[in-house]
Amino acid sequence: MNSKYLFSVIDPLAIEHNCHLLRDCAPNKKMCVAIKANAYGHDVRIVLPVFEKLKIDMLAVACIEEADELRNLGWKHPILLLGSELSVYPIPLRRQYARFLIDKEIRVTATNQEDLQVLADETNKLHKPAYLHIAFDSGMSRMGLSEKDAIKLIQFIKIHSSLVLEGLYTHFATADCSDKTFALTQFDRFMRLCEKLKNAGIEIPIIHCANSGATIDLPQSHLNMVRPGICVYGYQAGCEMNTRLDLRPSMKLISYLTLVKKIPAGSFVGYSCTFQTQRETTIGIVPIGYADGYFRELSNRGQMIIADSFVPVIGRVSMDQTIIDLTDLTLKGLTPKPGDEVIIYDNRPQSPNSVEKTAELVGTIPYVVTTLLGRRVKRIPQGVALP
Repeated sequence: MNSKYLFSVIDPLAIEHNCHLLRDCAPNKKMCVAIKANAYGHDVRIVLPVFEKLKIDMLAVACIEEADELRNLGWKHPILLLGSELSVYPIPLRRQYARFLIDKEIRVTATNQEDLQVLADETNKLHKPAYLHIAFDSGMSRMGLSEKDAIKLIQFIKIHSSLVLEGLYTHFATADCSDKTFALTQFDRFMRLCEKLKNAGIEIPIIHCANSGATIDLPQSHLNMVRPGICVYGYQAGCEMNTRLDLRPSMKLISYLTLVKKIPAGSFVGYSCTFQTQRETTIGIVPIGYADGYFRELSNRGQMIIADSFVPVIGRVSMDQTIIDLTDLTLKGLTPKPGDEVIIYDNRPQSPNSVEKTAELVGTIPYVVTTLLGRRVKRIPQGVALP
């Protein structure tokens, strides 16, 4: 039996709108949408039909399991595996995963010669090529190879006819900042590598480096494919962006009051007694807590919406429950009761409980807010009737 009391309502039309805005930023360029981490918490099953409808060229995932899910859901177009997961497996298992990646035509980010040799061996058995992208570390010092190691790997690929070098990419560290100096330095390093390869007669079909921030703010970095992520789902890439698109947040988090009661003035509320009532207070219990991804940092700080009115979170956020103050609603003549709808995260950007405002309040970024929502949160497309 599935409990149905906590819902993340996803608006496919908002995602479609955002994709159109991003395509307007990079006309006539391929688009690879990052769909890792369950579409940044928005549910791949809900967003995938949008990307099919819009003829998105490629999707990017973090791990093999995510690629497998997309193929099982019917996505037939290219998938880019961003992570270097192959390297962690012993050779027998690595060969098994290599066969899967080749058979399903998953684009693999190549990181070392040993993995490439495994892929090359398996291509010969399957009589199918392996499609590869190489990530260049242009200065972020995370994933990606040095120029020397990238060239060495490309040379290895070129002597194996069944290994197809389809793409070369890098990733910006500061494209979402107002000061683009470091991003432009990275871009210059990347373009110098591209030029060196071109002068050596090495043609790579897809060159890409523009994440969400660069897709919007750095048109020179669009090259022949852009790779947006968070903006697709309706959230600004950063608070310092020079250009802010009219993005539509695609997520609204909804639940219901499970209990309403009055407590006297002077009552302590929640763990550690961090809140004490100054008047007779009507409180409500909302069945969400930090186990669901609702931040403990919102204790005595967060807000939710009931009957179009903002109500404050009081006391500590617990593992499974959060307490809200309903007193001002009762003073307006309203009578809150169990079963009343509560909007935990609003999809209006300027609401104090929007994803972006919540991120600002707790000192994090929208990515964290949406991806931390736990498995008790049921994702449903907008338009589906709630119980």
